[in-house]
Amino acid sequence: MYPNTPQQAYDRAITVFSPDGRLFQVEYAREAVRRGSPSVGAVCKQGIVIVAAKKIENNLVVKDTIRKIEVINDRLFLATAGLVADTKRVLDYVKDLSISYRNMFNEDSSPIYMVKQLSNLFQSYTQYGGVRPFGISILVAGYQDDSPVLYEIDPSGAYTGYYAVVIGGKKKEIEGQIAPKYDYKMPISKLEDLIISSIRSVGDKDEYNYLEVLISKGGKLSYELKELK
Repeated sequence: MYPNTPQQAYDRAITVFSPDGRLFQVEYAREAVRRGSPSVGAVCKQGIVIVAAKKIENNLVVKDTIRKIEVINDRLFLATAGLVADTKRVLDYVKDLSISYRNMFNEDSSPIYMVKQLSNLFQSYTQYGGVRPFGISILVAGYQDDSPVLYEIDPSGAYTGYYAVVIGGKKKEIEGQIAPKYDYKMPISKLEDLIISSIRSVGDKDEYNYLEVLISKGGKLSYELKELK
């Protein structure tokens, strides 16, 4: 009877696998991420660049109150794509965890520690009844033993390290623009230009009209909101 069982029989509960081994709720959460505007992270020898696109249609909105890039401390940065409400919930968790770590060990948490904690949180929401997966993907960037690192965490809780990666809409298109030109030894200014030009080449103002840009280089941090023209 399994081949004739409709998909709807398996997507009402997060803990039920379909006969071909799929968790539909996790796949739906990934679709929520794909519908979000893109966030791009990249590392090079000089530091870290994160660029997040967003759409602000109302001129009455205070633009800085809608942020997709979050600075946890001088050595740890997050960027998201997907559902805004889920993002706020996860960011609150990260901030509380960061404060607890600082109070306990008198130092800032490392990127890989935060990645593992977030990964555990995301994965736990895929195996219990009465909950749903988070409809976001997260980029975690920072410095591990003084070397820049970058990780992506997807709604399933899986995490992967990257030199450069895109989450959200136009993922394949933007990565296709970055990959042939990327070089770990390239200057951070050229890496920033490459990411911004890649986003501009595949998007338009109907999809997003502002870019958040965070750059970390030599212990100095800069953040800027740019209008996408």
